[in-house]
Amino acid sequence: MSPIQAAPRVPGQPAKLISCILPDDGTERRLLTWLREQGITRAESVYCRGHSVLREAVTRKGKLPEPSLVRMVRIVADGDDAEALFDRIYEQADIHRPGGGALFMTPLLFATPFTLPEDVPDEPGDI
Repeated sequence: MSPIQAAPRVPGQPAKLISCILPDDGTERRLLTWLREQGITRAESVYCRGHSVLREAVTRKGKLPEPSLVRMVRIVADGDDAEALFDRIYEQADIHRPGGGALFMTPLLFATPFTLPEDVPDEPGDI
């Protein structure tokens, strides 16, 4: 019998996933622009349907409330920097305003840093 070989080690470091649920009012575009200015390149944004996420659900008995369009932004942050970034995102995205959104953070086992070479231009229409 041949010995079982361990899988090759994947380079990475401890990280946290910061998730924001934001209203579809341009907040996520401003947040992504700000993140890019801060040098944060591990982020994404997607459209979602949300029920009672940013406002109270008002509906008749036995019926689902009308969904609203929201944006979910997810950011991978280095473990050491995550707490400070979380607080800055809260302020930058105006989460504190009524209907401003929700913000939460979860641990990741590891994340691989991603850096673009200096000579790679931005695509037209990028944030």
